Amino acid sequence: LLFFVGPIHCSVDYYGPEYDILPEIQLIDESPLPIRTPGTSEDAIKNVLGRLPKWISDEFKSIVLTGDGERLNEGSARIIGTENGIQVEATSSVDALYVIHSYLREFCGTMVSWEGENMPEIGECQRPKEFERSFKSPKVRYFGNPCTFSYSFAWWDWTHWERFIDWLALSGFNMVLAPVGQEAIWADLWTELGVSQKGLDEFFPGPAFLAWHRMGNLQALGGSMTPEYLDSQLELNKKIVSRMVEIGIVPVLPTFAGFVPQEFERKHKDLRFLHNKCWNNLNETYSCTTSLHPQEPEFKEIAKLFIEKQTEIYGHVTDVYSADPFNESPPAKLSESDVAQMSSSIFEGCVMGNSRCVWLLQSWTFAYDAWKKSAVKSFLTQVSKGRLIVLDLQADKRPLYKEFDNFYGHYFVWCLLQNFGGNTQIRGNLGKLHENYRSALASEDSMVGMGLTMEGINQNYVVYQYLIDLAWSEKELDPQEWILGYAAARYGRRSAVQDRAWKLLLASFYTQVNYEYDPHGYLEDPEFSEAEERREIFLYFRPKFSQRIRYWFPISLIDKTANAFTILNRTLGQKELFRQDFADVMREVLQNQLSKRIEFVNNGYALQDANIMRKGCADVQVLFEQLDKNEVRDLSEWILMVRKAARPKSEADAFERQARNQLTLWGPNGEISDYARKEWRGLIRKFYAKRWGLFCEVLQSGVRFNQKKFEEKLLNEVELPFAHL
Repeated sequence: LLFFVGPIHCSVDYYGPEYDILPEIQLIDESPLPIRTPGTSEDAIKNVLGRLPKWISDEFKSIVLTGDGERLNEGSARIIGTENGIQVEATSSVDALYVIHSYLREFCGTMVSWEGENMPEIGECQRPKEFERSFKSPKVRYFGNPCTFSYSFAWWDWTHWERFIDWLALSGFNMVLAPVGQEAIWADLWTELGVSQKGLDEFFPGPAFLAWHRMGNLQALGGSMTPEYLDSQLELNKKIVSRMVEIGIVPVLPTFAGFVPQEFERKHKDLRFLHNKCWNNLNETYSCTTSLHPQEPEFKEIAKLFIEKQTEIYGHVTDVYSADPFNESPPAKLSESDVAQMSSSIFEGCVMGNSRCVWLLQSWTFAYDAWKKSAVKSFLTQVSKGRLIVLDLQADKRPLYKEFDNFYGHYFVWCLLQNFGGNTQIRGNLGKLHENYRSALASEDSMVGMGLTMEGINQNYVVYQYLIDLAWSEKELDPQEWILGYAAARYGRRSAVQDRAWKLLLASFYTQVNYEYDPHGYLEDPEFSEAEERREIFLYFRPKFSQRIRYWFPISLIDKTANAFTILNRTLGQKELFRQDFADVMREVLQNQLSKRIEFVNNGYALQDANIMRKGCADVQVLFEQLDKNEVRDLSEWILMVRKAARPKSEADAFERQARNQLTLWGPNGEISDYARKEWRGLIRKFYAKRWGLFCEVLQSGVRFNQKKFEEKLLNEVELPFAHL
């Protein structure tokens, strides 16, 4: 394998304060958004491929890197096959790795996904003797939602991260959120600023809830973290950032968004503060956080001190910083002047820490908190063009660039949110995704990239791979054709039955009407009737009457899909990725049967027929057992990972409690109950089935059913014993 590279800025094992990994380029640049990158080297590609079976490296005769390695550029790559071998030409390491993965999927029946891989030890690539493929992508290919770092990544160690970063590179991402371990830096800074250990304990939550602490929503929930744990997370992020830089990915590090410990306010009565609203019914102990008023000079100074400390640890590895003030819990009284000043102070404080700061901002608050257009304009226009990138976080369904005048001139990244809480129900709409993304790409000069911003991974991978490929494709990407190639790469073979199975999935679950779950109720579309729009699967929520699963397509398609997958299971049942897909499909069958049996129980109660209720309730428990056994992902394996993450090990029980709580009650008393539900083996049997068992018990008791009293009983007898904090 030969490498030919342009100018190189080599990666190093240690980035100290004296080592500037980023090249010196002029801040004023003719190209839009002149973001410096860590560069590239031959080792970046070689090392990623070296963690895959050896035949993959042997497959490529040469890889030529043509970019200058200094700044973020539009992705460009080409792969050429001849009788003498295969050559890859690309502008950067991640561009080359995306093309290599694309080749492996198209010709070698292999795939690396976030949930596993289909990667034989001996490759059997079937390619034409001569071929050529060209790929182009927008400048930014971004990955990251703060919530994912709690719903999916909270308990990961380096083994998980190393594999995931390889997946990011093989998928062509060049900008990735990297918030892990920042609490160790904040703890050090707050201590220097006079906050006691007790004040830090009142401020920091447990690891399961860090995402919402970082966005200013909560504090202290789940118990604070030990200094040993904070240090372990900082050491982990050193590895994460170092590996990203080695590969050429721009890490997005945090800057100060204004949130401070309440003890800091008590000790500084001479300063002004903003008091944020309590979030999602959490009480003042766990929410109602405090922000330093942006007009106080100390605001910018804290930002400067934090970035300086952060740079001492990582070196000068990035110019891109994230901060999200006011997210879902802004102060009750917030003037446009406050909004403008907050934006100005966040950016100016970041610039004081790094003169080249580019602020990365989520747009979510503008929609969720119903900002007026004038307030959004006041907020965004405090920062000059090219120094702020807006993540249009749910552009797949509600593109805010259309509502806020292209974010008043700022560059934005078109993002796919798709998932809330990390639940695993099958959903998506590939055709609509194609239409919306292509429309934005063709019409908006200020759109500089594509992003994946799901709240949790390990679900509906087909949707995300489709958008990744769409972002790299110059041609139309017909979902009907694409999905058959996707399945062939996922399973390593192709057949008529397999084609039929995935065409059925595309015609049903992946052509979803009003295709995104809307947890907050602000996106209701009157175009679709209740019968047409698929609702959430009620089985994983607190039991009540008058519920059933609704689909917008004929239910017969579920059985047809299941029949096709059952046939495939005879030959593909040992393949990791197929087993996960098979479990997803069979879950839909069992859930539909459960919905009907619960409706049967409800009818029995209406008729006061004890025999119907007894028979129906017995069937419900049997189906829950089958549903539990069907699942591939296991609660017990996840709990082992949670406990392994504890530092010191005496914290393992506390870690497990908060992890269980996040999955289920999400708060001391179910304040955000079931938002992060997971359809996992063990969790179905030990939690969801027990809820419905208690529901059946109450119905058969002869006492008139009262929903409020039932939920109190449910909380005390099932939910708190499983998930108390």
